[in-house]
Amino acid sequence: MQINSKTIRLTFLGGAFGTLIRFALLFLFGEFFAIVLVNVLGSALIGWLNGNKKYDSLEQNALWKTGFAGGFTTMSGFATLTVLYAQWSPAIAIVGTLFITAIGLGSYWLSFKQARKNSSAKND
Repeated sequence: MQINSKTIRLTFLGGAFGTLIRFALLFLFGEFFAIVLVNVLGSALIGWLNGNKKYDSLEQNALWKTGFAGGFTTMSGFATLTVLYAQWSPAIAIVGTLFITAIGLGSYWLSFKQARKNSSAKND
């Protein structure tokens, strides 16, 4: 990504908006469900954006992928939940982490495939 003042502003704007929505979901659903939800939805969003050719520009990447999705998802929150659950039950923490990661990868893949399918249908 080429860094200039426009990409910095777009990244900041997207990040602020993504963080604000994640913060609202935290209040609506509670810590555990909000962290799982934002990471799965964020994975799906990035998959859809990566699969859709019209969002493959420097500005779109800065705003939506790096900014919004980066602010919306939370790796640190996911890691904290894993560590906290590992203190209570290491087996449940490992299985839960693998399960949530698999759901995130699956949501990325499904969204990517659907975006590619929609893009190719519009080009035909």
